[in-house]
Parts: sequence; structure tokens; C-alpha cells
Amino acid sequence: MFQYNLYSMLRQIYPDTEVKADVTWFYTMDEHHGFELKRIFENVPGSAFSLDEASWQEIYSVSGQIPTLVKGSLARPIRFLLGPVNRKLREWGKCDKCGVSLDSFEGRISEDMIRNIDTGRNCYIFGFFIEEEFYRHRISALKRELVFPEMTGQNADLAVQMEGCQSVSVHVRRGDYLSPTYSGKFLCLGMDYYQAAVSVIRDHFDDPRFYIFSEDADYVRETFSWLDKKTIVDINSGSDSFRDMQLMTKCKANIIANSTFSQWAAILNENSDHITVYPARYMVDEDTQERTLPGWIRI
Repeated sequence: MFQYNLYSMLRQIYPDTEVKADVTWFYTMDEHHGFELKRIFENVPGSAFSLDEASWQEIYSVSGQIPTLVKGSLARPIRFLLGPVNRKLREWGKCDKCGVSLDSFEGRISEDMIRNIDTGRNCYIFGFFIEEEFYRHRISALKRELVFPEMTGQNADLAVQMEGCQSVSVHVRRGDYLSPTYSGKFLCLGMDYYQAAVSVIRDHFDDPRFYIFSEDADYVRETFSWLDKKTIVDINSGSDSFRDMQLMTKCKANIIANSTFSQWAAILNENSDHITVYPARYMVDEDTQERTLPGWIRI
């Protein structure tokens, strides 16, 4: 979603320049259900969402790299086989033996750099673009583009409840943060953070109702026994997991985890005067960038 924001920002800044998205990275990096933006946001009534995907020929002509061309079980083996070829292409590109003309934007990219691109040349820009400078002035546009499909059933009933009370979403992320791959990188937030966040909420609301979202419902049932007036939301999974984010956008306040999932719920929150409590540290070894958005409280 951060990458989509940059894509949309580029289209806004350079309306007369062709801007396309390379989504082939997601063919092999399919954690968290893979690339879902088009499935969720495309063709929603009233939505301004649009995503023009680049062909493999366009990707190669601009990046000088051959992308993985297929999805599914064959994607990873093909990417592995393409590895030596793309390394050689990178070497040729550096010594001017490759006929590809490109500018490769990588590393720390600033908003100022994005606004001063030489559109007379091909540019391939890659990164995560999670910094606030890229989206803080585009939230209204993003709310017009990232419109969720209509809810039904239990989700619709919960949304009505949330709109009728002092609702507060609480996101608890565990899962992959406990795995060997991520445990040394991302913090798994403890009760000290959530208790402090609830205390902040109680300073702002006289009768808050808490809605807890997590992929580990058994864990939150046990560890949040101290919290009254709560509902553990465990009705969405698999291809419906995005509904949890959608429900969070309905709440009057958000207690987010060190996770872009609940961060985006807060960014897209439908209540103009909502507050968001976020952790001072996302990673094990570094602090979180301080937010300047109205109503965001760092603890």
C-alpha cells in the first residue's frame, strides 16, 4: 500500500508521463496472501483506484532485469534460475555494455527527489516508501482510491456497533514476528505497551469499547483478561483478512501494533477526529519515526 501510494503520487505529479507498476516481486514474495490490492480495491463503486501493471518487456527495458514471468509454484524456481542471468546483466549495465538506458533510484529516496525526476529518461524506482513524507499530504486522495468493498453479515453488524459507541481497535501482531526470520528484527509488543496505550485512550474517552484484532485469538483471550468492555474479533481469515483492516477504519480510535496493517487502518480511518496510539519502537534496534499527523500519539 505504501508502494501504491508512491505510484499514485507519481501519476499525480507527472500527469503527462507514463507511470506503470512492476508487481512481479509479489510473484515469489507471497507472504500475507501475496499481492491483493487489485482484488480488493479495483472496481469498487465510487473508488478512484487505478493500477496499470508494466509488462515484462517494459520492466526489462527500464530496469535491465528479466522479471519472474509466472505466478504460483514455479515462480520461486524460475526466479532462482534467473538470478545468475540478472547478475550478469547488472554487470554489463555498470560497464556500459548493455544497451539499456535507465536511472535506478534506490537507497534513501526523498520526496524532493521524487518531485524532481528527469522525465526525459526512463526511471525505475524501487523501495518501500513507508516514510510519512510520502503520504501525509495524500491521505484525502488515498481515502478516495483505497475504498473497501461493502461489508455484509457479521462484519457489517460489527461496523454498526463501532459507529455507535466509543470504539477503539487494538491490534496485536504475533505470528511471523515470533519466527526465527523476524524475531531478531521486529519487536513483539508486550502488555506494558498495550496497558499504557489503554491508559492514553481512557484520558480521551469516558466509556471506550475495545475491539481486539490478532491472528492469535487464544493468546489475546488469555493475556487481555485485565481489559473490560472488549470484543475479540476473530471472524476473518484467509482471503477475508483485509476485513479486519476495514473494521479498524470504523473505530473512533486505533491502538496500532508495529505493523503496517494496523498503521494503514489508522491512515484510512473514516472518523475525522480519531486518535491513534502507536509504539515508539517498531524494530529491535531502532526507534519508530515520529508521526506528525493530527491525533497520533507516540508512547
